[in-house]
Amino acid sequence: MSAFQRIRLDSFRVLSCRGSTPCKLSSASALGAIRRTRSRFMSTANTTSGSYIHLPTRGLLEIRGKDASKFLQGLITNHMPRIENGGCGFLATFLNPKGRVMYDAFIHPTNAFKEESDPAFLIECDARALPELHKHIARFVLRSKVKLVGVTDSFDVYSVLDGDHHQGSNISEDPIQSSAAVMERLAEMHASIGMVDNRAANRMGYRVIVPKGQPLSLPETYKHATLEDYHVRRITNGVPEGIDDFIAGTSLPLECNIDYMNGVDFRKGCYVGQELTIRTYHKGIIRKRIMPVQYYKPNEPEPESIQFNKNASHVIPPQSELFVVKDEESSPQPAVSSSSPRPIRASGKTGSNIGNIGLALVKLDDVATGRTFNVMDREGVIVRAKAFFPTWWPKQTTSEEYAE
Repeated sequence: MSAFQRIRLDSFRVLSCRGSTPCKLSSASALGAIRRTRSRFMSTANTTSGSYIHLPTRGLLEIRGKDASKFLQGLITNHMPRIENGGCGFLATFLNPKGRVMYDAFIHPTNAFKEESDPAFLIECDARALPELHKHIARFVLRSKVKLVGVTDSFDVYSVLDGDHHQGSNISEDPIQSSAAVMERLAEMHASIGMVDNRAANRMGYRVIVPKGQPLSLPETYKHATLEDYHVRRITNGVPEGIDDFIAGTSLPLECNIDYMNGVDFRKGCYVGQELTIRTYHKGIIRKRIMPVQYYKPNEPEPESIQFNKNASHVIPPQSELFVVKDEESSPQPAVSSSSPRPIRASGKTGSNIGNIGLALVKLDDVATGRTFNVMDREGVIVRAKAFFPTWWPKQTTSEEYAE
C-alpha cells in the first residue's frame, strides 16, 4: 500500500467518526468507500474547469508534542478531537479572555502517521500576524509538552477553486463519504495536508499545503490564477480573513461570521474567551456582521448586486468609519454635523478591499432597510458604500428579520 493510501485510510477512519468517540472501521471498509468516491471525483476533476492560486501572504506555525491537541483545545473556538488523529483541517479563532478575536487561523493535521512521532499540526494564518500569534500561544505553554516552530519557509499554501464562485464544491453531505472524498482529492493533487475551505458553503474550494516548491498535480483544465482573483472570490462571498477583517482585541467572533463559517463548536468545553461567545450565541442577539460592500461615487447609480471593477480608483483604508446616508442629503457630509453639538455615530467599519469591493462590519438593520453609507477614501474624498447579504448565509438570516 502506498504512502498516500495509508494517509487516506488513516484519515478516513478518524474523520468518519462523529464527535470525539474513536471510530472502528476496517481497512477494507474504508478502502471500499474511498474507491466508490474515486471515479466520481476523477471524472469531475477532468471535466470541470478550475483554478489554483498560490497564497504567499499566509504564514505557518507548527505545534508538535504529546499535548498538542489538548493544548490547542483550550485556546481555540473549534473542537480539536475532530482532527487530533489526522485528516482534514478546519477554521478556528483564538480569543482573548474577554471573548474578543485575536487571530483567525486554519488548523491542519500534518497527517504524518508514524508511531514514533508526536502529534503535529500546522497553524495557518495571515503572515503579518504570525509573530504576534506565536507570542500569544507561547504565553499559555507553561508545562505543556508542546514545541512551537515557524515553518512558513518550508511549505506553500494554495487555494484550489472549482467552477463558478457562486457554486459550492461537489462534496457529499454524508460525513463518511465527504471525509474520504476530500482526502482522496488531496492525494490526487499529491498533497496530504489540506481541507475543503467551507467558510462560504464550500464556495472557497480547497485549501492545500505542500512542501516548498512541490507542484500540485491538477488536470490541464485548471489554470493558474492570481492573488487578486482569490480576494475577489473571497470578498464577493463575504468571507473575512486576516488582520484587516479580524481586528485583534476588538472583533467579536459571531460578528465576524465564525458561526456561519464553521469555525466554532458551541458544544465543546472550556476555552479562553468562551463565556461571552456562548452567552451571545444563546441570547441570539447579533446586531452587526461582516458583509460584502461595493463602493461607488455619489453621482453614480446605486448597485443592485455586487460587481467587481478592478479599475476603480477608490482606496479605502481598513477600519474607516461608515456613516448612514440621510435621505435629505444632496451631497455627502463629513462625520460631524454642523447643526448638531454631538458627533454622528458610525454605523460600521471597513475591512479588506480590492478595486471597488470590500468587506465591512455593518449594522444588519441598516442593510435590511436598504440604507447606503458614506466613507472617506485615502485621498479624503467621500464615496458611497452599498452592503449585500451573502447568498450562502443561513435561510433564517433574511432582510425581514433585521428590518426595524
